[in-house]
Amino acid sequence: MTLAAVGAAEVEPLEGWALNVSRGGVRVILEGKVDLGAEFEVTMTEGTGVNAPKTRRMGRVVWVQDEPDGVVAGIEFRPPGQVGDGPGPKA
Repeated sequence: MTLAAVGAAEVEPLEGWALNVSRGGVRVILEGKVDLGAEFEVTMTEGTGVNAPKTRRMGRVVWVQDEPDGVVAGIEFRPPGQVGDGPGPKA
């Protein structure tokens, strides 16, 4: 899973792991810190390999739990149909 900050092209995307995903959002583990309310383009890869399908959704951090080696965070997805939402290109 990759999180790219909205409106911050010069910021390196964050890599993380999805703990669970629902229609409304995703709970993630990240090694880097994120701010409450920060907006991201979330790219989720289904499976492994170069040709694994990817899904992209826009989301906002709604809660953060600091951990010694990073954070666990909840990201609420924007409603479908907004710019950036929907399936991404297959790699």
